Amino acid sequence: MFLFLLAAFIAVSIGYAIWYYKIRRKASEQAGPIEQAPTHQWTVDFLESKRKRTDPLADSVITKIIDRGQKDQVNRLFNIIVNDDGSLPPGLPDEVRDYFEKTASLPPWADKDLIALGQQIYIRHGVLIGVLLSFKSLPECYACAKGAMVLYYTGRLNEQSGAMNAYSRRIAETAEFVLYAMSPDGLSPQGRGIRAAQKVRLIHAVIRYYLRQKGWDSATFDEPINQEDMAGTLMSFSALILEGLELLHVKLSDTEKEAYMHCWRVIGYIMGLDDDLLPNNAADALALGHAILNHQAAPSEQGKSLMSALFDFIHKLSPSFIEPETNVEMMRFTMGNDLADMLGVPPAPQKDIDSLASKVRFVAEVGEVLDHTLLLAMLIQGVSKLLLQAQINYMDDNQQLDFYIPESLTKDWGLTTRART
Repeated sequence: MFLFLLAAFIAVSIGYAIWYYKIRRKASEQAGPIEQAPTHQWTVDFLESKRKRTDPLADSVITKIIDRGQKDQVNRLFNIIVNDDGSLPPGLPDEVRDYFEKTASLPPWADKDLIALGQQIYIRHGVLIGVLLSFKSLPECYACAKGAMVLYYTGRLNEQSGAMNAYSRRIAETAEFVLYAMSPDGLSPQGRGIRAAQKVRLIHAVIRYYLRQKGWDSATFDEPINQEDMAGTLMSFSALILEGLELLHVKLSDTEKEAYMHCWRVIGYIMGLDDDLLPNNAADALALGHAILNHQAAPSEQGKSLMSALFDFIHKLSPSFIEPETNVEMMRFTMGNDLADMLGVPPAPQKDIDSLASKVRFVAEVGEVLDHTLLLAMLIQGVSKLLLQAQINYMDDNQQLDFYIPESLTKDWGLTTRART
């Protein structure tokens, strides 16, 4: 019996390896011209112009539904957004059904082989990517002072909902969205990633509507969740993750980088990012990410509050053998001392940061060796996916995650959404 199982495992592993290398070869043919495409000049004037633009399509849907004053329709729309079920019930308002139909299609330039390879990169390195989301991507978003103001004023730090606080829900929601979009078939027709992107896009429109009703100061802080802010978030989840993997000594080929970035360009398209903010390739995306960070990074009390809440969250979830000082050192290693100082991250001796960096890189390098071992590649992918889902379940107190509209919004409108049990 053991020999039979071993033979079956070897056969399946070899089959997976052959499939993977075929996908990589096909993707390489498509990635070559993309890699050679010219990069943009992401000027301050261009980025400033994008702070005046939001998402006309999603904003129009939310405005029409809410301005009618039909509370039952608004309740129904909100429950569709937060419900994790991918199906759409009958009898929806025409605007809502049209929105979900119009935004479900991939762009004409989307390439299935690049998407398949990019999602394999995510699944194979998902645990490290999850770490980078918490220790690099989210803090870099909080360093952008005007964008941090939006998160702060929608009240997602202080509410309580169900078995977890709203901030923990925000982190779990982000991780779940990335998992839905970047898992194999997540961007296929009716894929969970497409539906998740559509819902997050509507949540952004709801928050914009709410803030404008509350007198949001666009003259000072620009439009809430504007095009530059959306592009910055997209780059933090994609190009800056690739930068983080390189920092950890994870060696991806140029084709793999382009494939990973191609997935996020598709996600950006679905989420309503302007075409001229979709970078041409991985190098262009990294340049855009740093251009936005340089343009928007500034000290703010809101950013420090978000950073403090993130630390509380990380400390709470960390195993007992990981000291709070280790999390501080990891944060400073992945995002750099300048941004860490800006966000009020506690100080740490550089020698301790360098020592931790060496240990983390060693673990990542061992993982890379195992990942490139023929018989272990498929096994590691499966374990990685299980660990990713376990991370999210742990964040969500082992309940099923659903998409979340801040409680402050629904309370102000006298609305209700499906309660968590």
